[in-house]
Amino acid sequence: MTTAATELLLAPQTGWWTVLWPLPWCLTPLTALAWALLRTCEKAAQHPPDEDTLPDRWDQAA
Repeated sequence: MTTAATELLLAPQTGWWTVLWPLPWCLTPLTALAWALLRTCEKAAQHPPDEDTLPDRWDQAA
């Protein structure tokens, strides 16, 4: 019974299958572009630390 229900829902002949099948192919590049845009905005919003606020361990690095 479970196999019949799965076959009924996931059969490529169903009407919604033609709509949902290309969806991951479209969403993957859009998600990557959105991530790149958000990451760029996040990086642009960060400011480098001032000389006065550098951690002490950076003074000892050399």
